[in-house]
Amino acid sequence: MEIKAKPKLDLVFKKIFGDVDNTDLLIDFLSTVLDIPAKEIFDVTILDNEIIPDALNRKFSRLDLLIKTVQGFINIEIQVKNYGDFPERSLFYWSKTFSRQLTNGSEYSMLEPTISINIVDFKLFSDRNKAHSTYKLLETETHTELSDKLRIDFLELPKAKNCKEHTRLQEWLNFLSITTEEGLKMLETNTTTSKPIRKAIAVVRKMSADEKLLLEIQKREDALRDEASAIRFAVQQERNSTIEKLRKKGFTEQEISDFFED
Repeated sequence: MEIKAKPKLDLVFKKIFGDVDNTDLLIDFLSTVLDIPAKEIFDVTILDNEIIPDALNRKFSRLDLLIKTVQGFINIEIQVKNYGDFPERSLFYWSKTFSRQLTNGSEYSMLEPTISINIVDFKLFSDRNKAHSTYKLLETETHTELSDKLRIDFLELPKAKNCKEHTRLQEWLNFLSITTEEGLKMLETNTTTSKPIRKAIAVVRKMSADEKLLLEIQKREDALRDEASAIRFAVQQERNSTIEKLRKKGFTEQEISDFFED
């Protein structure tokens, strides 16, 4: 049976990790992804834990999570649909988070490190099988880091299934991938499941029993479906327009077919 409060839905994710009562879960997640001891992540401040009701219905609205720690600013975004531009999109959102620090009279040297953690429910990079990828600014020959103020991480949920090792990261990826009651029970009954994951499961169960929240979740899922439909329609319109242009230029139907296959 499918669960209502799926952890990979951005609204559910934000309510799990954006609640001050679950700061320990957020710290454990950040510690795992960034490979930093949990005790070194303190003074955690969630800068945008509120969810504007109107955002649940709007198309193309983002429900990301912005956090301030001693490590700098950390932005977490979760995306379930692949629209083909996610690397560029992640760079854009990273730059917005980085530049928002600069105020009138402040110096560039005062800009703090900014980390972007992107969780995607699709395979993003075809050149690697690992679920976790980390990108930084490096010189192409010496691999010397230009600045330690940029770091962008990607977590590809579908690739987590390829991992045979039991790690903290694997646990979190398994939790975020859960969509059914059976999957939830499997994690609950597994004797190796860690304390943070067990608490996260309890949070999901509590959310699944909240009728008001379930209505919000339904609104968010409807908005995301509308968004996906709008993008598919726009892509199809663009394709049809391109086909007409190629036909007018004398391309055969086979050549047009080959064009789109390439």
